[in-house]
Amino acid sequence: MNHKTLLLIAGLMIGFTLKASEPVVTRENAPENLKWQLKDIYQDWNAWKKDLIKVESIVEELSAMKGSLGLSPQNLLRYYRMTDEMGKIGTTLYCYPYLMRSLDSRDPEISNGFQLIQASFAKAGQLLSWTTAELVQIPEEKTMAWVNSDKSFEPYRFSIENMYRLQEHVLPAEQEQLMSYFSRFSGMPSSIYTEVAVSDNVYPEFTRSDGEKVTLTYPMMTNILTFSTDRAERKKAYYAFNSNFKARENTMAAILNGVCQSDWAYAQAYKFEGTLMASLNANNIPVSVYENLINTAKTNAEPFRRYIRLRKQVLGLSDYNSWDTYISLGEYSRTYTFDEAVTLIREALKPLGKEYNTELEKALKGGWIDAYEGSGKETGAYSMSVYGVHPYILLNYDQTLDYVSTFAHELGHSMHSVFSSSNQPYNTYGYSTFVAEVASNFNEELLLDYLLKNTNDHNERIALLNQAIVNLTGSFYRQSQFADFELQVHRLVEQGQPVNATALNAIMTELNDAYYGDVLAPNDLRGNVWAQVMHFYDRPYYVYQYATSYAAAAQIHKMITTGDEKERKAALDRYLTLLKSGGNDYPVEQLKKAGVDMTSPEPTMAVVRRLGQLVDQLEAELKATGKI
Repeated sequence: MNHKTLLLIAGLMIGFTLKASEPVVTRENAPENLKWQLKDIYQDWNAWKKDLIKVESIVEELSAMKGSLGLSPQNLLRYYRMTDEMGKIGTTLYCYPYLMRSLDSRDPEISNGFQLIQASFAKAGQLLSWTTAELVQIPEEKTMAWVNSDKSFEPYRFSIENMYRLQEHVLPAEQEQLMSYFSRFSGMPSSIYTEVAVSDNVYPEFTRSDGEKVTLTYPMMTNILTFSTDRAERKKAYYAFNSNFKARENTMAAILNGVCQSDWAYAQAYKFEGTLMASLNANNIPVSVYENLINTAKTNAEPFRRYIRLRKQVLGLSDYNSWDTYISLGEYSRTYTFDEAVTLIREALKPLGKEYNTELEKALKGGWIDAYEGSGKETGAYSMSVYGVHPYILLNYDQTLDYVSTFAHELGHSMHSVFSSSNQPYNTYGYSTFVAEVASNFNEELLLDYLLKNTNDHNERIALLNQAIVNLTGSFYRQSQFADFELQVHRLVEQGQPVNATALNAIMTELNDAYYGDVLAPNDLRGNVWAQVMHFYDRPYYVYQYATSYAAAAQIHKMITTGDEKERKAALDRYLTLLKSGGNDYPVEQLKKAGVDMTSPEPTMAVVRRLGQLVDQLEAELKATGKI
């Protein structure tokens, strides 16, 4: 399972470059231990191609089993074991070119390899499209009798039970085969978006207020918005960068329409009432969890607005706009070398105990992390786990406080994958995206705790509290807003309504008004932010899980860091059990075992209260320094 977090300017915008006056470390001049060691996966493309042949042979063997799965428990067990082997090799085959493409999207050999594995997966899907239909035709009582009488089936118990839960959405074998022909086509809108927004994107040239000419990339855009005290320059940069997407909004709208049309076609084909239900049903997540989230966030945005009003007051602005969002509230502007970030994270995560920190050291020793920005390298940050190898973390580290937090965040994902893979069989190793962001957000909370406890400097505390608020509002409010947007756009498609740039801009503008009210001055580009949110295109109905996971992480953090020693230890044990559980149960149930009930409004309302408390603390620190 891979997990990818692209922190774009539209969502959780992270700073990627240093101030111009500071020396810049790039991938080209970084030490080797801060670069990925992809030879841990394959020595070269020849080794990769051998595995490609091997997995295609397994697919042929599985295909030959058609009609025999229900004849004996031995046949069924052989099928599941071979499927595991296919999955293990297939995951490795996919990750190798994916990771290489992240380092250089311009290399044609990498692109060819990626297309080869996509074609192989599509062929496998067609050859094995009959399997689920045949499996559900075996009477449930018969299958479960086999499972209960042979412990060799135990690794597959949960997936078998889940399969029967979903059987009303399984098509006859002939129809499943027909649907399999469209698998590659359904992913084309996402691929097209990546080519348009990343590979073929031409960033505008920009002249800074001091006369310096720069290319306005994501990192440079963030640099200006974060560090420039010249408001006119910030506004100019904002418009130059975002106009680049605005100019292509009709293309982006057509691509997003294609994504939603594909989702709706599949939902109808598999007998779901709507795309949201189709997306949530695989993990047995109630639709009410999604709807309650967006309702809670939208109707409880006052603490968010209060924060913006506080920023406006500190900055002495008569109006507050998008280009004012990231400018510092104080003089604190410390930078952190990569080694310093590692030390801070080590110290912050010590409360998680010896078992966790032993695994953490393996991640930090070298080969797992690609730390710095490079030519052709993908922007953003993510963690991808390669089963049987180890996770890989992509960073574009820039020595800022928010990137120290990002580093801790991605390590949370990697440790989740490490504990899952070492405690679960392959069949239940992959955890749901619904719990994927819990471990990462939890790490950020621990980092904030450590930093606040170890400083009495008011300006540093202002910076830390501001960072915590930015993380909270970005993870909870912003992603809830995006989740609302996704749902509304999909429902337009379900209702047969047109989806174009005008309609999309109108939805986003209305949501901006609902969340920000009158505290954020209007501008004619903010409604177009949907064109920059990659998850809308490559992972529909994904972003809401940033918000739910943040809420779950905050509640787990509170349980582990408050109460008496016995209560804290019990909470930590439950949390480590969650990390080790992989996908061995439905995610809502896994979180309940960890002490968080996401079917209740309490976790999301607790986030609203938490923001109010953070704003109170920030206001007190600002008063102590005479800034307000």
